[in-house]
Amino acid sequence: MIYKLNFNEGVVEFSQNNGRAFLEAAGPKEAFSAARGLFEHTREERIKSLGSGQYLVTFKVSLDYRLPLVRSIEKALKLLRSPELYQDGRYIDRYAVATVYMETGHPDYLSDLDIKSEISTLRKAAVVAREVNNVVAFIDYDIAIYNYLELNSKEGYHSRVVRKPKSAGSSTSTNRRATVRSK
Repeated sequence: MIYKLNFNEGVVEFSQNNGRAFLEAAGPKEAFSAARGLFEHTREERIKSLGSGQYLVTFKVSLDYRLPLVRSIEKALKLLRSPELYQDGRYIDRYAVATVYMETGHPDYLSDLDIKSEISTLRKAAVVAREVNNVVAFIDYDIAIYNYLELNSKEGYHSRVVRKPKSAGSSTSTNRRATVRSK
């Protein structure tokens, strides 16, 4: 979904974790600083002149934007791991899981749903249930969801560390058992 925010200095639009700012400025450097003034959490900025002092600044939202919200998205995906748990979850958590399903096809148990209708219904229900203050707050949720997806799709990134069990003959595990038995 595209979110459009109007400011005196220009217009900022967000879609997923991408943004663009339309604004007037004296030059490219001023356009960049004006865009940073409207939204400071940017990376991979590109500036394009539209003529007559108007500029388009496109950017991606920085990956550290609202990290607690990204972690809550990750938590919702872990908690809502079955159809029963999904139906009992908060609307906003279900919205996050459904959006991830729309992008990745996982979790599989959502394959029977009309996912676009489900997402639309969950957005409305989250606002009515006051889990989200207003529709504009979904900007942060969408950015967090797509940042989560981007982080977890990067090569070499693993959100969980899996350690191999130590062998039974190692000295630290033997000593640890000995101290536990002696107590």
